[in-house]
Amino acid sequence: MDVSAAVSAPLIGEDTVEEVVRYLRRGEPLSISDGSGIIERLERRLEHLLGIENVLTCSSGTAALHSAYLALDLPTGSEVIAPVTTFHASITPALHCGLSPVLVDVEPDTGNMSIDALRKAITERTQCVVVTHNLGHPADLDDIAEFCRERGLRLVEDCSHAYLSTYRGRPVGTVGDIAVWSMQAAKTLVAGEGGFLATGDRALFERACLAGHYRGRSRKQITDPALRAFADTGLGLKYRLHPLAAVIACSEAGHLPERVQRRQRLLRYLSAGLESIPCVQPPLVRDYATMGGWFSYRPVLETTGDNSQAVFRHRLEVLRAAGVPAHRPSIGALDSMALFTTTAPLRHASATWKPRLCGPFHGALAYSRGRLSVTVTATDDLARMESYAAAFAEATGSSPRTAPLGRA
Repeated sequence: MDVSAAVSAPLIGEDTVEEVVRYLRRGEPLSISDGSGIIERLERRLEHLLGIENVLTCSSGTAALHSAYLALDLPTGSEVIAPVTTFHASITPALHCGLSPVLVDVEPDTGNMSIDALRKAITERTQCVVVTHNLGHPADLDDIAEFCRERGLRLVEDCSHAYLSTYRGRPVGTVGDIAVWSMQAAKTLVAGEGGFLATGDRALFERACLAGHYRGRSRKQITDPALRAFADTGLGLKYRLHPLAAVIACSEAGHLPERVQRRQRLLRYLSAGLESIPCVQPPLVRDYATMGGWFSYRPVLETTGDNSQAVFRHRLEVLRAAGVPAHRPSIGALDSMALFTTTAPLRHASATWKPRLCGPFHGALAYSRGRLSVTVTATDDLARMESYAAAFAEATGSSPRTAPLGRA
């Protein structure tokens, strides 16, 4: 987990604390097996808020991803293509579904999957593509979705960074076959631990339900007779969201639009302050995209020459001395991780988990070069953003602005 993302997570509102206390004092259930009560209220609220349908809450985003891969029911040994820069849990649940990952390069400016890299990675074993909307910036869904349709591939959207992000006016999570969000404590919408999936395909919803919601919910919501026969056991997993996590998420969802708007304003303001500073590039936002809550703000601090690393370290020290909470991102690309480069320590997966790395990853290297994480919290204001911009000017030896940025 990126430390900056954890620090910049929204503060829990006092009304949320009070709602948890009221829930406990009313003696409400602490385990809900049939998806009723606070679980149902949260799911309907998420559908309305995010413009999605058939929401299924789970104990984590990873559990939701595992449920999604199980619901897709891909042939054993199938390959799932993922961007090399994604968080590992976008693809690692496939390990437990008899699937194998293929890592491809990303766009050097957004860090999202490159459609050219995707096209080159296809083999007869390819069955699925999973995209991450990196740091909240939507992937190029038109090209990727069209390519998947042409090839008969399933498309999974990992929207964990992208609450309320849109692609050409459409909410993320509404283009692929199935989409997944995390509500872990570092995310824009917080449950503590939790996640959910959504799909426009009711058959996929019912298979995902069977994967981790046996008995009550499967009996209640699965209509396919072939699947209902397994309702008492499900597929052997238990992925229900804890009711107290649902209380937190349901209350916090009421604050989500306002918090996203406030964070957008702060970070657009900071980007405007960085644009005219030589050697600094604010994060790119394409014309077709809105960034939702900006999961993490990551500008580029450019350096060149033989001593570029020393210059970078010096500038970073100047930023920190000026009070800017900046650091290098703490998680690297997947091609550096043992699970994708050596044999997994699971004998049952030795015949199916065979990662394929479609490098060289020039786009990923370009995207990460000089990239910083700047922590912006729910308690920051425009004056703080001005001070950060001034610190970047100082760190790069540029002339500071003579007047404050416009605050309209």
